[in-house]
Amino acid sequence: MLKKYILATSFVCLFQLVQAQQTEWFSINQAYKSGIELFEKRKYVAASEQFSRVEQSRIAPSSQALTENKQISLLKENAQFYQAVCALELGNDNAESLFLSFIKENPSSANTKSAYFQIGKSYFDKKNYDKAIEWFKKTEAGNLTGKESDEYRFKLGYSYFVAKNFNEAEPLFAKLKDGKSEYAESSIYYYAYLNYLSADYTTALREFERLKNSTRYKASYPYYISALYFLDKRYDDVLAYTIPAIADIDAQYKPEMYRIVAATYFARSDYKTAINYYLKFQDLDKGKTQNNQDNYQIGYSYVKLDQPQKAIKELEKMGSPDVHYQNGMIVLGNALIKTGNKQSARNAFFRASRLDFDPKLKEEGLLNYAKLSQELEFHTVALDAVHEFIKTYPKSTRINEAKTLLGDVLLSTKNFKEAVNILETIQNKNEETQIVYQRVTYFRGLEFYNERAFENSISMFMRSQSNGLNEEIAALATYWLAEAMFEVRKYGESVNQFEKFLAMPAAKKTDVYNYSNYALGYSAFQFEGYSKAATYFERFLKGDDKDKNTIVDATLRLADSYFVLKSYEAAMQQYNKIIAWNSPGEDYALFQRGMIQGLQNLNDAKIATHELLLQQFPSSNYADDAGFEIAYTYFIKGDNEKSKTDLLALIEKYPRSSYVPRALVTVGLVDYNQDKNDEALATFQRVVKDYSTTDEAKIALESIKNIYLDKADAEGFLTYANTTSIGNFSTSEQDNITFQATNNLFLRGNYQGAFDAVNAYFDKFPKAIYEKHAKFIRAESLVKLNRAEEAIPDYTFILNDWTSEYTERALISISKLFLQQKKYNEAVVYLKKLETTSEYKANYSFAVNNLMEAYSNMDMPDDVLKYVNLVKLFDRSSNDDKSKAGLYAGKAYLLKGDTTTASKELTEVAKTNTTVTGAQALYTLAHVEYLKKDYKASQKSILDLVKRMESQDYWVAKAYILLADNYIAVKDTFQAKATLQSIIDNYEGNDDVLPTAKSKLEQINKK
Repeated sequence: MLKKYILATSFVCLFQLVQAQQTEWFSINQAYKSGIELFEKRKYVAASEQFSRVEQSRIAPSSQALTENKQISLLKENAQFYQAVCALELGNDNAESLFLSFIKENPSSANTKSAYFQIGKSYFDKKNYDKAIEWFKKTEAGNLTGKESDEYRFKLGYSYFVAKNFNEAEPLFAKLKDGKSEYAESSIYYYAYLNYLSADYTTALREFERLKNSTRYKASYPYYISALYFLDKRYDDVLAYTIPAIADIDAQYKPEMYRIVAATYFARSDYKTAINYYLKFQDLDKGKTQNNQDNYQIGYSYVKLDQPQKAIKELEKMGSPDVHYQNGMIVLGNALIKTGNKQSARNAFFRASRLDFDPKLKEEGLLNYAKLSQELEFHTVALDAVHEFIKTYPKSTRINEAKTLLGDVLLSTKNFKEAVNILETIQNKNEETQIVYQRVTYFRGLEFYNERAFENSISMFMRSQSNGLNEEIAALATYWLAEAMFEVRKYGESVNQFEKFLAMPAAKKTDVYNYSNYALGYSAFQFEGYSKAATYFERFLKGDDKDKNTIVDATLRLADSYFVLKSYEAAMQQYNKIIAWNSPGEDYALFQRGMIQGLQNLNDAKIATHELLLQQFPSSNYADDAGFEIAYTYFIKGDNEKSKTDLLALIEKYPRSSYVPRALVTVGLVDYNQDKNDEALATFQRVVKDYSTTDEAKIALESIKNIYLDKADAEGFLTYANTTSIGNFSTSEQDNITFQATNNLFLRGNYQGAFDAVNAYFDKFPKAIYEKHAKFIRAESLVKLNRAEEAIPDYTFILNDWTSEYTERALISISKLFLQQKKYNEAVVYLKKLETTSEYKANYSFAVNNLMEAYSNMDMPDDVLKYVNLVKLFDRSSNDDKSKAGLYAGKAYLLKGDTTTASKELTEVAKTNTTVTGAQALYTLAHVEYLKKDYKASQKSILDLVKRMESQDYWVAKAYILLADNYIAVKDTFQAKATLQSIIDNYEGNDDVLPTAKSKLEQINKK
């Protein structure tokens, strides 16, 4: 372009010279012309010499005409310009100075306006873009032609592009890209590329797509389009466009294209295909550009394809840390775990945990590092790591997982207390947490148990139980819970837990399985479940336990269980084993054998056995027991003198024995039975005085009371009692004594006496302690005395306090009273209160059954059906209750006009019940059929009732009356009369049957 411009300019000048007359400057013109020809042939040295001759010519223009003067000046000006151009083309150092001289000397020359542009183009062609920019910037674009202007903008833009001054380059390309110049296509390319670099992917893609038919850039633009599709997540477009484009792309872009395709398949989770393309990428790339992102994605894909070794190989190539490196360390850790190399995996997770590129990855790395530290038994390291995690990420979605891990670490270090505390901050425990929590609470429970903090151990064992995922731990927690319950004397709970333990399959794997039978036997024994105790002591003894002392003890406790159960022969067998073994406890076994013999009325044998005990074990702890039993047995046999003699001897021999007060009481009883009341009184008073803290003192005082009461001297007893240490009764105790006397009258059925005694009790104690109980007794007594109306105020008083233990009993009694009086509205009030407040199922049953009956008598079918349903659903309802419910349901449906459902209910009751309920149901069904004029069905039902329920006299008679009605309806007057007469002749009941039969017969006879 430069050469064409210069040639055009020279032709203009030459044309002017040719038109002129040949003058003296002809030789100059020839030199100039030669220079132009040489310039066009790129012979810049020779051309420069010709231009120099023109420029250095000494011809004085003043001697010429004016026109010639101008032509000479122009010729010299052009020669100076071309001389500078030749210097520029030759790369001479003085080129710039020549141009500058020309510009300075010819400021208004047309060549001056393009000089800067020409210099810039020259430097551009030499790829000296910094110099090109320098000269282009001096060019005034407005002085250039349109074509030159396009060339100027493109070359300046490209120079900026090469110099990486993209902000200056982009607007220049933007002005050219939409035009029709020869630079438009290239401008599109570079404009698109600059937008690609600045992450304006939408613009970049739009512009690159304009090059799809370009031949100039076909070797490269497909790469950018592929990359932009990928960046825009247009994965279908990537695969549809890129894979075919790889064949024609320039070799330098092929690795990148393979990488893009591989990354696309990775993004679509098609890891197998992704690997195939990554391998092609690697084959061409040779590791030159493979980066951390590639390593990560290749490694991740291999992990997903279950090829951890290959994954490890790729991931270990990762270089300087970045986000992909951090991600890769997580994947590398997981891959190493799959190969069993947990130590290296732990290191990988540690590296990820120390990088700040992605907080989530850092968090995951730290948690996994802590986990593997725990698994590899670096417990201290694991403890520090998980503490760091919880402190650093308190709001993490994995905080519960971390707390679970901390619990596991603390479990490993036996810090059960802190483990429990941390795990209990987790509200919703997953399965893993529950497993750890189950273990730590179990071991914390054992700690408490060994410290004898049994209540605390119970709490821990129960928590362990409630998270019973590990069957063996669950079994052991149950066992020790039972033991702890035993220690705090909750024997019933202990029994339940031991039984639960024995029923668990995992229990058999524990070393306490057989022993638990022994422990359960003890718990049951203490809970007074002697039958169960015997069962489990027997199971223990059938086991393989080898401890002799435990076997002996279990045998004795088994014997004791049978003893309490009154299975004396079975108990005797066990006691005899101990005697035969000569084991510790033989003296106790002898004593018990004697006791059994006594219970079997073998009193002589009992005496002999106890005397043998005294002979063989005179120093036994049971010697005084045996001595007392011998004497007492004589008392039982009626040998009072022998008994009294032996008892007095026992008292003398064992003055400090616990049997002394019992012996004295027995001596007193001997005297009392012989009507020696004064001697008996003296002996009883000795017991009260000398042994006031014993139970026998209380017995003695009671006997003294009886002696005084025998004499009707109650005041004398109270006077004496107040002189003793145990009989100085307070007002409340006197209240209690007085009330007990009153209650005894009631319990013996002396209702008038009880009524009078209650009144006297209230007179003596206006603020009576047993106020409610006493009022209840008075109310019940009044009912028994047929003075029910007088009982209502007392019942009402009790019912004003819903916390009283007599509330439910009072509700039942007052309800019965109103039901008997057929005051159903009043009865319903109390029955509904009983229904909603009763603690006992039997009382609830009473309430709902009677509410059903009351509403039936009140003709309120909807309420009846409500309670029919409750009765039927109640788990304690008897078959008879359910039958009655069916009967009342039938009656209710009849009131509602639903005879179909009513018949169904009544039929079901009649089918399964032959009591009065069934008879009433069948009668009602027959009556319904009669009302429906289905006389055959009605007669069939009546005959069924008479046949199946003949013992129900009243309903059989009622059925016969209904049969007579049926005969009347079918106009069989003869049979109707005969039936009614039969009832009149044979029925003996005092109710509505005979009046009804007579009335109906009379009506028939009048017709």
